[in-house]
Amino acid sequence: MKRLLLLGGALLVLLAPAGVAAGLALNVDQSTLDNGLMVLICRDTTVPTVSVQTFVNAGSRDEDRPGITGLAHVFEHMMFRGTEKYPDYANQIAPLGAENNGYTNDDFTCYFINAEGKSLDKMLDIESDRFKNLNFTNGTFRTELGPVKEERRRGMEDPGDFLGIELYRLAFVAHTYQHPTIGWEEDLESKMTFEDGKEFKEHFYVPNNCVLVICGNVDVAKTKELVQKYWGSWQRAEPYSPIITPEPRQSEERIKAFNWKDDQTVPTIEIGFHVPSAMADLESVAALNMIDELLFSASGRLTRELKNNLSMVEDIAGEMDMRKDPSLFTVTARVKKGFTLEQVRDSIYRQLDQLRTKLVAPEELDRVRNNLRANLVYRLDRPSRIAGSIGYYYLITGDWKNLMRLYDLYGSITAEKLRTAATETFDNLNRTVVTLVPKSGI
Repeated sequence: MKRLLLLGGALLVLLAPAGVAAGLALNVDQSTLDNGLMVLICRDTTVPTVSVQTFVNAGSRDEDRPGITGLAHVFEHMMFRGTEKYPDYANQIAPLGAENNGYTNDDFTCYFINAEGKSLDKMLDIESDRFKNLNFTNGTFRTELGPVKEERRRGMEDPGDFLGIELYRLAFVAHTYQHPTIGWEEDLESKMTFEDGKEFKEHFYVPNNCVLVICGNVDVAKTKELVQKYWGSWQRAEPYSPIITPEPRQSEERIKAFNWKDDQTVPTIEIGFHVPSAMADLESVAALNMIDELLFSASGRLTRELKNNLSMVEDIAGEMDMRKDPSLFTVTARVKKGFTLEQVRDSIYRQLDQLRTKLVAPEELDRVRNNLRANLVYRLDRPSRIAGSIGYYYLITGDWKNLMRLYDLYGSITAEKLRTAATETFDNLNRTVVTLVPKSGI
């Protein structure tokens, strides 16, 4: 007999007797305003709060010409400058007791505000006003460049951030994923102009390029009326398609070594393998997520071998980077004193090669399935996380329902599929490696 577990009224998980999840469903109302704004509403009457998240379908990926890298992130900062109606955004939000912020990544930019459900009318008023009537001038634009440049400077002081940026710069020769979200220093310092910012706003900050996600204690019909009231007058624009050059297939291994500027850093290796996009091949991405869990979770093969048993590394982690376009599966390890980068590298390669030749045992596969499914559910434990997940999957995969499809895929992917994914991915010709050692060497 199955039992029902209701999380927040919006999320339904069916649990089989053994505790293995058999299905996942989100109740989302999807509609589109006449101006092209996509609206996704997820009702949850068990909590007093509501999350309003506005996703702009533009990130650093869409900085498609020289001189403007980092512009998507600069514009995120711009969005807090205020409007004629609400000249001080922070002071308008404060009385609501709201949590608010924004973030930019390669594929999109998101702005969120979380507060009590009774404040929804005011939240939508303030949020829609800044998208329609932002105080955007040459002066405000130049002002926001200062904090962004400082943020970049601080980030480049971190050896881990530096190495991650260099991995993508080496792995991508054509696609815009080769430049970091924070941008290149020369663009922020001297090349980026107000006219660039104005063009970016006209291309991307338009209703037919945005998704509004609302989740929490709301009445769906009344919420749709409020959305129409505040967002309906926003004028749509001609769609703009950025010029994104597809990344050609890698034909040889790429390797680059770096020495850090002092002797305090830990020797680090970062390895990347090109992988499909979540938009084009969700099944392969799901299989690679399972491999990530298999190798790098707290009980994963490489975690047990290199960190717990042999104590060769301070940390080891993997990441299947889900993006709109083909990206990277990455492995990062920080090597302990007394061991070498080569020793750690060879251990990683042995485990990856084993996945190409041997099937994962059923009990290990079940552990991976259950962990990933549980993680999906646990990340949907509050309105802000549900809204964030809905928007993320809509923009990264083309359909928010792929969140549920991914849950199902974790239950159906076989050991043979994992071996196929490993065989297609972990080839030395598909591999990029960057290493970092202290200034004086290891």
